[in-house]
Amino acid sequence: MEQREVSPVDAERKAHIADLAVMAGSVWAESHDGGALQEFLQEIGCDGVDAVMVTRQVVGCSLGEAQEVFFTAPCRAAELAFHNAVVEGLERSQGDV
Repeated sequence: MEQREVSPVDAERKAHIADLAVMAGSVWAESHDGGALQEFLQEIGCDGVDAVMVTRQVVGCSLGEAQEVFFTAPCRAAELAFHNAVVEGLERSQGDV
């Protein structure tokens, strides 16, 4: 199998996520509260996939668990509604194929 080179953008994004995880670590260490962690991340402009990846690093959990922390935080209600609408649309479209 051929090894894929990491592009500078990928490397920059990984470094950015690692930096955010360091910043967010103290929030998690203080409370172990996923809602507080997501509020902090939202306040510093860390949203979407990046917020899930930071959560995964900070909490030390699986991707699925990080998504659960992200989507169950009250401050992420808009993201959850959007996610649910997309999934519902995909499910409906399966019947149209």
